[in-house]
Amino acid sequence: MKNTIMIIVAVISLLTSCATSKSGETSKPTAFIQTNAQCGDCKERIEGVLNFETGIIYSNMDLDTKIVEVKYNTNKTSLETIRNTIAAIGYNADDVQAVQSAQSALPGCCQPGGHD
Repeated sequence: MKNTIMIIVAVISLLTSCATSKSGETSKPTAFIQTNAQCGDCKERIEGVLNFETGIIYSNMDLDTKIVEVKYNTNKTSLETIRNTIAAIGYNADDVQAVQSAQSALPGCCQPGGHD
């Protein structure tokens, strides 16, 4: 009987500790950001920068839709920061417009209308 009570207490303790650790986990959402990327060079440039940013777990651009998928750690970065990073590279990111000087510095094929 005493062993049964000890086992029950141990199981309850284990379950409680698992529930506590789960509630403290970091949020790692996935964002889908519309860009104006034009080509494979744009894809490499955006992914190359994002994948080395603090808090970015991974990024992947779909050139057909011009949407970059970004999984990130909310304790280390924010969606706003990610959009601003893309804009600083020279591309629009949802409603954040590209930094004009960065966009002008892109190769001609990567600028808006470069592949029209």
